[in-house]
Amino acid sequence: MKQIHCRKNISIRENRSRLPPETDYASYKLSRQETVVHLLLGAAFIAVISRLFYDSIIAWLLMMPFVFLSIKDKSKALCRKRKRALEAAFREVILSVSANLQAGYSVENAFREAYKDIVILFGKESLMAEELRLILRKLDNNEQLEAALRNLAERSGVQDIKDFADIFQIAKRGSGNIRSIIANTADIIGGKQEVRREIETVVSEKKLEQQIMRYIPFLIMIYISFTTKGYFESLYHNPPGWLIATVSLIVYAAACRLSDAILDIEI
Repeated sequence: MKQIHCRKNISIRENRSRLPPETDYASYKLSRQETVVHLLLGAAFIAVISRLFYDSIIAWLLMMPFVFLSIKDKSKALCRKRKRALEAAFREVILSVSANLQAGYSVENAFREAYKDIVILFGKESLMAEELRLILRKLDNNEQLEAALRNLAERSGVQDIKDFADIFQIAKRGSGNIRSIIANTADIIGGKQEVRREIETVVSEKKLEQQIMRYIPFLIMIYISFTTKGYFESLYHNPPGWLIATVSLIVYAAACRLSDAILDIEI
């Protein structure tokens, strides 16, 4: 009985030392719910296009593969959104760590206190809270703080986190004044992110205009279809009409891609 009891204690200790999985921010895998919602919305949008341009269920079936191809674009958009959320939260981490260092905490304890602040600001299930829990678990396993920060920087792909990890590692190796270095770094990162916010505000207004302009052609076609019966009948069920509709859709898709590329500003 004693041997069984000892084995149970060992397994519990091993579970405590086991680290949670690390998130790779270079890619984003849609959940089952996100995939289903995206496919349903895409199918509905394709149904509207096939009705307005072709008045044909066959056209809807032929265009459905484009919905599956768009999953990759959706993943890229969500991946970018997740990285920006992590970037914004990291600034709060640095500000909290800087304040804790000024209050007399050691560097490791400053990060422990910063975790409490992040939980209050963003919630326990937020990305940054999960990353800080991972860092604290690594510290409990006697891993160096600079190695844990370097790991986060490499996985995140966020330039501010990379810069901070480099500066922190140099400061630790050179026995520099970590308090003043982190405080200065927090000010620099804060200034950069303020500029980013101003640019994003301007860009977001243009993106809203882009979204409105993107759907206006369909609204116009729907309005004409309801107010003027048979206006588009000459386009349906004949090769010349199919050709005109297809060319129009290709031009429309190219214009959407071009507008996305123009507004895709790396900040």
